[in-house]
Amino acid sequence: MSAPDPNHMIKYCKERLPALLTDACEVDVDLAHQIGEDVLSRAEAFATLSTREQDVLIAPFVEEVFDHEPLGAPLHLRAKVTVVVRNSLLEQAHHAGPLTSGIIAVTEYATGPLSHFLASRQREPIDYAGQNPFDGLAAQYPRAWACLNALTDVFMDGGRQALKLPAAPMPQIPSEDEVATGSDFTREGTTTTTVFSAIDPRFDRWILDLLQQASDGGIVLCTSALSRYSRNSAKLHRILEYLLAHSATILTTNYLIRPNDVWVRRGNLVKPNSEDPYAGLTQTRGLTGAHRKLAESVTAQLRVS
Repeated sequence: MSAPDPNHMIKYCKERLPALLTDACEVDVDLAHQIGEDVLSRAEAFATLSTREQDVLIAPFVEEVFDHEPLGAPLHLRAKVTVVVRNSLLEQAHHAGPLTSGIIAVTEYATGPLSHFLASRQREPIDYAGQNPFDGLAAQYPRAWACLNALTDVFMDGGRQALKLPAAPMPQIPSEDEVATGSDFTREGTTTTTVFSAIDPRFDRWILDLLQQASDGGIVLCTSALSRYSRNSAKLHRILEYLLAHSATILTTNYLIRPNDVWVRRGNLVKPNSEDPYAGLTQTRGLTGAHRKLAESVTAQLRVS
């Protein structure tokens, strides 16, 4: 078997990806090449991390990629493709309009090249001095990192994992200058136009409202997937840090996150539905213990209301 070749990924980012975006998806040429460069820099940054750190970073995205092509690729690899490629400037083209549903196919096409690239960099690391969007997250957001670290232990097999949150300073709510000017509430499941792309570091009024609700402590929050909070890893960690610091419970289609434990649906996962964040909760197969009870309680309340 030949050694993994990083040049497959380099060629994908510099030639194939821009060509796909411009020819098949009508993305602006300059933006297409910016996306390719961004994906390559993210791949280099991601490759500098340990295997465990990589797994922690993909934990929020596992539940949304289990049915992505190629199905024969390991689940963790498909989630890494999401973190490196899907969550790049590619999201900006998706938000702008021309890419639309093609973003999934473009992302999936990177699976083979990224697999070769990460294996090659693991065997022969290089000194990467570029921007690293994943650097320092564990130290800056210790509660969020501990949570995702626990989630990493169970996302393959499902079930419960105990969680011990570290002592850390209480995080502050985002300041007004971090909120998108004039943004409206963009609650999941509505037809309201998205204020900005999912990788934007700013906050919209929906997220700000959610964090303010959590300030009272003990709130239960439902969302189709953690990526609905953000695809920007730093911003997602920041949101989780705030919610966990205020003892919030987060229920997604397949995950339950509480201040003292995390749960993952056993067996086949259920596809998150961003148009209806509660849809997956009605499918209780694979849910056990407190996870199942909370999902049933939430859906029962919805039926009553």
